[in-house]
Parts: sequence; structure tokens; C-alpha cells
Amino acid sequence: MKLRKKTDLENINKEFADKDSKERILWAYETFKERLFLTTSGGETSAVLPNLTRDALGFCPPIIFVDVGYFNDCTHNMIKYLENEGYEVKIYKSIMSPKEIDKKYPNWSDPGSLYFDDVVSMIKHEPLNRGFKELDAQAWLGGVMSYETEERKEKKFVQFNKGLCQILPILDWDYCKISKYLVLNKLPINKNHYDITKGPDQKRECNIWKECGIYRNI
Repeated sequence: MKLRKKTDLENINKEFADKDSKERILWAYETFKERLFLTTSGGETSAVLPNLTRDALGFCPPIIFVDVGYFNDCTHNMIKYLENEGYEVKIYKSIMSPKEIDKKYPNWSDPGSLYFDDVVSMIKHEPLNRGFKELDAQAWLGGVMSYETEERKEKKFVQFNKGLCQILPILDWDYCKISKYLVLNKLPINKNHYDITKGPDQKRECNIWKECGIYRNI
């Protein structure tokens, strides 16, 4: 399979439905080579995709982690775990510190705040876009699953936007499958992950897919 911008997406997604997760990862690497990266939130199941990718390819491309500045120790420990396991983690963060943000945008973390979307863009979208640009990324593997939120039920295995291809190799995994993988591979689980950009119920989508990319004219 070859990817020619948007024209092949429908066929690729149809073929992906019949492939397993490792085959999807292999396709991603064969298509994008060294311009393929992973992203991680440091969340509950964040140890899965790097492990699965290394198993599929024999190695794992660099992993991009956006440190929004408000994560707890459990999330930072997940990132340390990945680094200790030999994964190359590229960390990006906002040019403003949490202290500066809180002073300039009081109570911004309330989703009803007029500042909420602007700060989310500042601490999540801008650093990720900067990372994509600096690394000359063409595609990225993400570990989201359709069962997690209503919005994710609408996602496709392969999406193309703003010059970047997003591949979601475990999109069709359910809770039982991800849990079994974690146990069988003795991977850590970060049950205390909390992302301030997702709101109090942790169900709010941050529009990563809509806001992050490199080229605005594609």
C-alpha cells in the first residue's frame, strides 16, 4: 500500500480492518521510515504502544511526549519507565511555565473559562507542532482506542491532515484486550494519570488531530 495524500485513505482503512496491530505498525514504518514517530500521554496504557511497536519492528521510533506542566508524579514516572526501557523520548513543553500561565490566565483549567482553549493550545498543541517540525515528522503512531470516548468512535485507523498522517494501530482494541496485553507483558499501568486539558471528567477531547500538523495547505 502506498499513501498518496488523501486519495488512498479509504482503501487503506478498509485493508487495515483485516490486519492485526503489528501489521499496521509495519505498514506505517515501511511507508514513512525515519519520518515516523510515536506520541505518548504518559497515561494509563501508555506502555503498550511502544512495547507493541518494538515487538513488530525490532525497535521503536522516537516517542514524542508533550509535558503540559501539570502532570502528577505517576505520569512522569511512566515517562521515566519508558526511558529506562531504552525508548528514546523527545520531550516538548510550553515556553511559559505553569506559574506564569496561572498568573496570566487565572482559573483557566475550568472548561467554561474564556482562557481554556487558548491555554490548551499553548501547552499542548504548540509544543507538539514544534516537535513535529523540529523532527521533520511525516507520520505518527498514536495509542488511542475507539471505546475510550464517543469522539474516538468516529476515528479511522489512518487519517491525514495538515501534512501529517496519523496511524492508530490499536484503535479497535477493547478494554479486555488492552488489559490482557498489559498483564501478559508485565507492563506498568498508570491508573492515576490526570490530564488537566481534558477537564474534570477526563473525557474532553483536546482537538489534537484538528490543531496539530505542519503544512496548512494540504
